[in-house]
Amino acid sequence: MAFVAWSVATAAPRRPATPPPRPAAAGSAELGPLAQQYDVLEAKQASFAAAKLARRGLALSIQLTGPDSEAADVWRRRLASALVRIGDSSGALAIHKQLLAAAEKRHGPESAGVLGAIVELRVAYPDDARYDEREALMQRELALTAKLHGERSIAYADALSTYAGLLASHGEYAAQVLVLEHGLQIHEALAGDAGTLVRAIGALANACWWADQRPRAIALFDRMLALSGALTDTPDAPLKSRADTLWSVVGTYRQGGRDDLARPLAARATELYQAEMARLQREHPDGDELLFLLGYLSSAYHQGGDLVNADAMTEQVYALASKRGDTSVWGGPMADLRRRQGKPREALALLERAQADARRTGPQLAMLYSAPIADVLGELGDYPRAERVRAEYRASIEHSYGRRSTPYAIAELADVDLYVALGKPERAAQAMADAFDVFERDLQRTLQIGTQVDHALSVSGDGYQLDLAINFALHTAPRSASAARLGLTTLLRRKGRSLDAIAADLGAIRARLSPGDRQLLDELASARAQLAHLTVVRPAATGEAELAADIAGYEGQIQKLEVQLAGKTTAYRTAGQPIALAAVQNAVPRDARLVEIASFQPYDPKARRAPGQPLAPRHYAAFVVGKTGDPALIDLGPAPVIDDAVEQFRKAVADPDNDRARELGHALFALTMAKIAPSLGGATTVLLAPDGALDVVPFAALVDDRGDFLIQRFTFTYLTSGRDLLRLGHAIRPRSGGVVFADPSFDAAAPHAPHAPHAPPAPAEAGARGKRSPDLAGQTWQRLPGTAQEADAIVRQLRGLTVFRGPNATETALKAVHGPKILHLATHGFFLRDVPAPPADPASPAAAGTISGTPAAGGARDNPLLRSGLVLAGANQLASGDDDGILTAMEASGLDLWGTQLVVLSACETGVGKVTNGEGVYGLRRALVIAGAESLVMSLWQVDDDATRDLMAGFYARLAAGKPRSSALRDIQRELLARPRYAHPFYWASFLPAGDNTPIR
Repeated sequence: MAFVAWSVATAAPRRPATPPPRPAAAGSAELGPLAQQYDVLEAKQASFAAAKLARRGLALSIQLTGPDSEAADVWRRRLASALVRIGDSSGALAIHKQLLAAAEKRHGPESAGVLGAIVELRVAYPDDARYDEREALMQRELALTAKLHGERSIAYADALSTYAGLLASHGEYAAQVLVLEHGLQIHEALAGDAGTLVRAIGALANACWWADQRPRAIALFDRMLALSGALTDTPDAPLKSRADTLWSVVGTYRQGGRDDLARPLAARATELYQAEMARLQREHPDGDELLFLLGYLSSAYHQGGDLVNADAMTEQVYALASKRGDTSVWGGPMADLRRRQGKPREALALLERAQADARRTGPQLAMLYSAPIADVLGELGDYPRAERVRAEYRASIEHSYGRRSTPYAIAELADVDLYVALGKPERAAQAMADAFDVFERDLQRTLQIGTQVDHALSVSGDGYQLDLAINFALHTAPRSASAARLGLTTLLRRKGRSLDAIAADLGAIRARLSPGDRQLLDELASARAQLAHLTVVRPAATGEAELAADIAGYEGQIQKLEVQLAGKTTAYRTAGQPIALAAVQNAVPRDARLVEIASFQPYDPKARRAPGQPLAPRHYAAFVVGKTGDPALIDLGPAPVIDDAVEQFRKAVADPDNDRARELGHALFALTMAKIAPSLGGATTVLLAPDGALDVVPFAALVDDRGDFLIQRFTFTYLTSGRDLLRLGHAIRPRSGGVVFADPSFDAAAPHAPHAPHAPPAPAEAGARGKRSPDLAGQTWQRLPGTAQEADAIVRQLRGLTVFRGPNATETALKAVHGPKILHLATHGFFLRDVPAPPADPASPAAAGTISGTPAAGGARDNPLLRSGLVLAGANQLASGDDDGILTAMEASGLDLWGTQLVVLSACETGVGKVTNGEGVYGLRRALVIAGAESLVMSLWQVDDDATRDLMAGFYARLAAGKPRSSALRDIQRELLARPRYAHPFYWASFLPAGDNTPIR
């Protein structure tokens, strides 16, 4: 967490001597009328006049009673309040800092008065500014609240809730969950107001949902709904609070893509709203409650797709608001309705009236209407006026937050489509570039705090930026080199960014390893091992409820340890070098080309999409760039078409009996490399950073128009992003020689195993080809004799190797390895496919707001890092040294491979996992990069034992001769292709080289 020196932030400035204050009675007589005038102006929402009068009142108060008087502080608060309403947040902030300094001087640093001043100052900060100052202020508020009220008080629980919101605003989602857990524990222990408990449970549930702890969140939502129903769903109690609670959960489920869970809750909430509306129409037809309830119902119908009822409710709520003479809140929804009805001029009139009504409240609320007014003006073709409105809006944002602020960047980005319509593509490109620079600064700050999950969630929410940049370069400015450079720069800044942050964090800890850091890493590794054992092996003697409880316990322990480690690494992290295209290009070899592929959402900036209208299919695009020159950008076409071709091709190459491999390889070539190749400029070395389904394609096995495999023309090296070239330029020295694990004795029960013996699964039928099979459930692992011969061949090629064989090739021995020069793992690998969750049954408890039978263990079972891994000695007995012999990718991410130049995964499907657009493959591939490996060789399907032995022997012979890593693999693959026995891509194309392509040092 970040802290600032309070002696600097709150020190009162030295003032020159002032004349003695006039008598207080005289001051009261003069200040009283001013205070009354201020109250009148505030009631009229005349904010500018109120601010001017407050300045007069403050000056007079200081003159009459002195600068440090309580009377002066009263006027300071009035002035600060008025400044906030006119958008001068910086001025208000300065005043509240003065108030805090005065409270410290008057009451002492640990007084209730100071606590109140701290809260006022904290509230005065804009939501999007000065995080470090707000964090330090919040820490002080927590400490003082605990001292004055106690750590088990409602006041402290409320302060924790506020702190949780601050953490979430800066991307620290895991820490937010822990803070809200603490607050909930306080509320439960105090057994106070039941409504407060419901809100605390709901806040924690929502935090868990967005922190990717979905099963736990659903269970908490169920508890909240049950308590809410017991509190309010009675004949004598109003129904709106129950409906509001239901609707809050509906919104979370819908935003999270779980409409199956949202649908029954939405139906129940709508029923309650309708019942409450009928009551209010009878009893309070002109009241505020009915007005806001109509708005809720309109939103409920709209989100549920019932536009007929939604529109009817919108008409009713606007009519009632108009009757009351204030449309400042409801003019926007009504204008949206008119726009959908094709009546933009009526929409503009509605928005202008709402803005005029809003000005009585304050300029900030009025300015919120500027963006939709500009949009409607654009629809009407009045682009010059739209530009003026947007400029006024930006000026307001700049006044409140500054030109380099996130709100200003968001406002700039919203101007892009307008500039395009005005025929100003250069201005549009500059607005995007300026905004993206601010977003990059924000992302760098986010990546300096928080946990791995926090980083992934923060990066995943920024995909719209890449969509905007690629669409602009493809369609708006297709001949603009600067637009193409901006698109590629944006891609380099976003793609796989969380992976870099995770690897950097662990590298930072290992570089400065203290006893405390080592203990945290050991505890985290132990907790992950226990979680992996429970979720992958699933002990038969453990009941489902007990298993779920154990898994939840380990998940909570892991989360707490990750937050602690995040706090440790915060001290080590730096913002890092700016990610510039020029730096990446400089790292591209002269004879190579970088090919960056991205999945993006195409759209027409001039088209207005109706609610519920489906998006166009995603596309793939490819940027191609060399060491010098501008990038080329190619639209590869719809992603579903390419993804289908990928699936068909992978099935063919993974089956040696499938004779369509060449045909399907050419079909995928036509969709991808055929379009990319003309931009390669004759280069035959390709640094390839795929995306989406293309992440698991062996491009060397594609077939060109001449009928040749691409391995005959190109040397491919796979990257997560071209940004990898910057990281790979800073090599770390290995700390030990090469290490080989081969021919594990899967039946060997090694001593000191902590897990109780577990009956092994029934033996699987042996495959005819001796595949290193990935099937985990229902199989006893069979010995792979080819791996012993493979190890012998490697030892003959490279000196100084340490080999772990038979019963010694244990999981515990592998975890004890530290920074070997080369790590070769020849054994069984596994990758468990996704098991889709069953759809919710409307008749199930979910219809009443409870979880639909999904076991709490589902969260861990769905973790892609727990669904892939390697099998080591003793796995059939679940006894492998001090472990169970099943090394999951989650556990592999904790290996110490800092300084390891090459990891070879000579096993099945070690390069596959859960594919995520923009983030690569979640599995062993990702885990070993996190662990520190410079380069990898990994497989995409169940490999043949004999072919793999021959391939690896040839690969290491070429490495020993000084060949670059990818070139060495390509050479032996071409040799196998030339052998009739191994000519099918199944035998030679499975293994991919990723990472550094220089020779082994």
